[in-house]
Amino acid sequence: MSDTCEKRRARQGARAPHTRGLHLRARALGARMGIALCASALLSSWVPTRADTPAKAPMPIIDVHIHYSHDAWSQTPPAQAVEILRRAGLRHAVVSSSSDDGTQMLLREAPTLVVPSLRPYRRRGELSTWFHDPSVVEHLRERLRKNRYVAIGEFHVYGADADLPVLRRVVELAREYDLVLHVHGDADAVRRLFAQNPDARILWAHAGFDGPATVRKMLEAYPRLWTDLAFRSEPAVDGRVDPEWLAAFEAFPDRFMLGTDTFTPERWEYVVEHARWAREWLATLPRQLAEGIAWRNAERLYRLGQRRADCDATQGALVASAPEAGVTARLAPVDGAFRSGEPLALSIRLCPGDPAKAAAPQATPAQVRVVGLDATMPAHRHGMNTRPRLTSRADGSLVADGVLLHMAGTWEFQVRLESPGRRHTLRASVVIE
Repeated sequence: MSDTCEKRRARQGARAPHTRGLHLRARALGARMGIALCASALLSSWVPTRADTPAKAPMPIIDVHIHYSHDAWSQTPPAQAVEILRRAGLRHAVVSSSSDDGTQMLLREAPTLVVPSLRPYRRRGELSTWFHDPSVVEHLRERLRKNRYVAIGEFHVYGADADLPVLRRVVELAREYDLVLHVHGDADAVRRLFAQNPDARILWAHAGFDGPATVRKMLEAYPRLWTDLAFRSEPAVDGRVDPEWLAAFEAFPDRFMLGTDTFTPERWEYVVEHARWAREWLATLPRQLAEGIAWRNAERLYRLGQRRADCDATQGALVASAPEAGVTARLAPVDGAFRSGEPLALSIRLCPGDPAKAAAPQATPAQVRVVGLDATMPAHRHGMNTRPRLTSRADGSLVADGVLLHMAGTWEFQVRLESPGRRHTLRASVVIE
């Protein structure tokens, strides 16, 4: 490393490039975090030597810790913010904001890139008071009725405050809507939240700002706990992974993920640099482990990939939709083709809709339940003479047995759905010869 780089390290207090320019919190954590990284030298001169290092396209990243709060909107307008996320090579960005309007702006700008999470904060300055404010619960419920989300958070809570009535209602809402809880808090708060709902899915922000030994104990104790490495630079110093953190990654390869934490407008300047820095130390890991931390773990936690892959595999199926819904249903005969005069068994798979085409983004497939299937002939004003029976399958799809289209002509299928607080009917037509 050059003399210039050594001097820069001394000036920056041994902090990684994406943690410079921070104030009291950074200084308070600096000593214990032991961060050491020189951006200009490392990002330009360090070259991975492992044989399995990717040589072509940069590794995809899902950044699970992005904020786009109200004080960033004028400094970094939505189109510019999305351009930054794309320049960082992100497959997805999980975004939560104060207020949620910021998340919705980015979602409209890039519906396939942005994954929305709902913060309880309506404005800055509520981090230490929100859990004493009962109106937060109705705010969350109102937004959940109106928009689609994959998580509640990031929110801040420590110790016994996790047992307050507002937090208990938040845990109930996450259970009701099948959402991840993104928790910025200590280990005690995490334990208390799991005590309220052992089946909760919790993403522990910043790995609790704890060391690898504590993080490993928590992951071992709670199989439904994941952790992000946002604003954590000590796991990798000078492009190499710390041995204790490496042991934690290897012990729990499916439980760590990446994040930047754009908690101030200025932090948006580090999104691209953070992604580049992360790829450097990920390149020193076995590829399977690196891809897990970079994007696969987040994809599984937020159910971003499997349903889309399953939906792509059902290309050619009849697609039922509704303008106001955030999902579609793909209908396909289990055996053969659509036909009349004999019973059919239909596969039904819920798939993500296109938020850009929806009147208002609604539920995700994980939040929706199929409650009925029917078919009618609009030209003849009659329906089927049978009532199909729905059966769930292990892959998340359903089978409707007993579908009988008793005559040729145009049939319209209606798939009836329920999600928390809402009902939809998806429709699709097919011509039977």
